[in-house]
Amino acid sequence: MENVLDIGNGKKLGGKNHCIILMDAGVNHDNDFEKAKKLIHSAKKSGADAIKFQTYTADEISTKTAPRYWDSKLEKDSSGSQYDMFKMIGAFPKEYYPKLKDYSKKLKIAFSSSPFGMESARFLADLDVDFFKIASAELNSYDMLKYLAKEQKPLIISTGTAAIGEVEDAIDVIRNQGNEKIALQHCMLSYPCKDKDANLAKMLKIKEIFPEIPVGYSDHTVGIAVPLAAIALGAKSIEKHYALENIVGDNPDEAFSITPEKLKEFVEMSRSIEASIGIFKNGYYKVEEKAYLYARKSIVSLKDIKKGQKITKEMVSCKRPGTGISPKYLDLVIGRKAQKDIKNDTVLQWEMI
Repeated sequence: MENVLDIGNGKKLGGKNHCIILMDAGVNHDNDFEKAKKLIHSAKKSGADAIKFQTYTADEISTKTAPRYWDSKLEKDSSGSQYDMFKMIGAFPKEYYPKLKDYSKKLKIAFSSSPFGMESARFLADLDVDFFKIASAELNSYDMLKYLAKEQKPLIISTGTAAIGEVEDAIDVIRNQGNEKIALQHCMLSYPCKDKDANLAKMLKIKEIFPEIPVGYSDHTVGIAVPLAAIALGAKSIEKHYALENIVGDNPDEAFSITPEKLKEFVEMSRSIEASIGIFKNGYYKVEEKAYLYARKSIVSLKDIKKGQKITKEMVSCKRPGTGISPKYLDLVIGRKAQKDIKNDTVLQWEMI
């Protein structure tokens, strides 16, 4: 049976609960507190269940020479290292976080941030965020996983670039700390990711291998088609980069982030898709009841048939409605005798023959 995780502020992930819509505001706040608040407020207003940011310092996350791996066409200046970029966009003051957490609680939207090192992990644990979101690149950071697992909060783990064995190892690290509150998200660590490279088949395989764990999808494509497809395939959470507007500036995430207007549309479509999945029933559903009776056919007389007369193939046909003898019994009806007078164009019942 699939685990159900309480990820904060009344939001449940897994089981029969609706797909959790998690907005990754990342560093789209541009180090501005008011903009960060607007990201939270607009996400909640547009229907998101949770929001997360990203917590790191340039010195914590990267060497000064690590090459960039995202699409440089998204940036005004494509030169430089990861360190240069993180130094510029990763300077969000830590004193803002408690205020943002309190604001999220007031709005009843679950709040978290992704740590990219032990210093950030300790900070978020002390902050008592609602859940921990582990980025794909940190899946093998076992010291951090152990530390956060001991907090006994839910961990949502993205699996970009990971082999199944690596996912299993990360799960074991967490479970060895006595923490079963684990969710997974299939992810393609490509920025931006082309639709044809989303490989949702891997999400299905992860669901098959770990049936007890809620499995979702962390999306880096442009638009909403792929994450909607993931929901149709049974994703229990969707993570999507989120910004107030799409611009090509210093932050590479903004260009393929979803905006408030599109988020509202996405949430509405998500709920419609979830509702359409429904349940399995062996037979017709209540909504089909009239069609079952009136769209199917019955055996019908083509002429007046006298009582005692033997019914021949020329005397009957199959027409709507389906309230009489089913056409599948036509061979049983032919050759029998009428037990009463049957008028032309009558739907035959068993007591008539």
